[in-house]
Amino acid sequence: MEKKQRINKISDISDRSDRTVRRETASVKNRKRSVSHGKKKRRQKQNRAGRLIQCGLILALFLVLFYVVRNFGEANKFNNKGIEAYEQADYETAASYFAQAIARDGNNSEYYMNQGMAQSELKMYDAAMTSFEQAAEHTRKSSDLQLINRAKGISLMYQGKYSDALEAFDLALDDAKSKLTGTEIDILYYKAETQDKAEMYVEAALTYTQIVDATKSADAYMLRGMEYMKVGDSSSAESDLRTAIKKDKKNYDIYLSLYQALKAQNKTKDAELVLQEALELGGNKGTALVSQGEIYMELGDFTSSEEKLQKALKKGEVSANLGLGKLYMAKPEPDYVTASQYFETYLAEVTTNAEAYNEYGLCLMAMENYEKAEEILAKGTALNDRFTDREISKNLIVAAENAGHWENALEYINVYLQKYSDDTEAVKEKDFILTRIR
Repeated sequence: MEKKQRINKISDISDRSDRTVRRETASVKNRKRSVSHGKKKRRQKQNRAGRLIQCGLILALFLVLFYVVRNFGEANKFNNKGIEAYEQADYETAASYFAQAIARDGNNSEYYMNQGMAQSELKMYDAAMTSFEQAAEHTRKSSDLQLINRAKGISLMYQGKYSDALEAFDLALDDAKSKLTGTEIDILYYKAETQDKAEMYVEAALTYTQIVDATKSADAYMLRGMEYMKVGDSSSAESDLRTAIKKDKKNYDIYLSLYQALKAQNKTKDAELVLQEALELGGNKGTALVSQGEIYMELGDFTSSEEKLQKALKKGEVSANLGLGKLYMAKPEPDYVTASQYFETYLAEVTTNAEAYNEYGLCLMAMENYEKAEEILAKGTALNDRFTDREISKNLIVAAENAGHWENALEYINVYLQKYSDDTEAVKEKDFILTRIR
């Protein structure tokens, strides 16, 4: 009995021990499940945080790309608007658009270069050179650097800094191969023009020879012929101009250049025959009629000249107004009032022709309307036309002097001498102007 009770007690102890072990085992399992569940929750939280960070990064990248793309699109849009304004000779608007393009994309060398070109046209030369330097800083491409040096050269040529301009053009041509690209031929044309302005006529003829060898174009032969005329080699000039005519038989300008070359050699009859040959080209289009009118004017046949120009006018050829203005000034008994009316009509439609402003200014001075002449000539000089700039700038100074606007005249002559410091007569004229101001 006692033994049985002891066994039961031991059994009870064993049962209690088993229950304790089971409870402890269950507790351990529960703790393990709890730990496992906690880890799972933490992983879930971490995964959610990771996904949120990824989403945030993607969103940020999207916003950056959106901003970049939008700015690129807007910058390009403003650049294109600037180019359109530049082509219409609205340089202030062009410069403003290029500045807005740069504000949206300050790493595009093209925008800085375009801004510099517009600033050059506005005679903001220091600003232009800064823009070109910035353009160079934002590119390492040789093709871009070539265009930047070309732009620098053009700006320096406008300023009358011919040696610096030639240096820029030479830099632009540094990597030129034996087969010239279209851009390099364009640079050579500017280089030759700069040499011509610097009165380096032999060097200009040699540069045109490079273009002739590369293109065999009528224009290159004509321009080289004109350089030959300036060095007194009328024979070579005639040869080049005749070659130019063979290549472009309907270019009236070449005939007129050959006419001048023959006149320089005192070959008066040959010169007139060239103009007669040009008239035989005929043509009933407005532009052809204007050219015919100018040739008759050169020959002194004012009746035929007016007939052709009026016919062109009826066909709606605007340039006939300019021709008629010149005609009424060239007649043995000039009619400046009628001439001025034709100039006014022409310039109301065409505002980018510096030659027309110059002719009209001369007409107004002949009428002794110096104030209006100054106004018109100032508009012409603002165009900064490289072919007429020297002449029209001098006429502007004369108009201001005759109008009694001495301070204006001083301002004009200072600008003129910055470009044409070799003009000793202008230096003397400045001294005279200073005496009138004091």
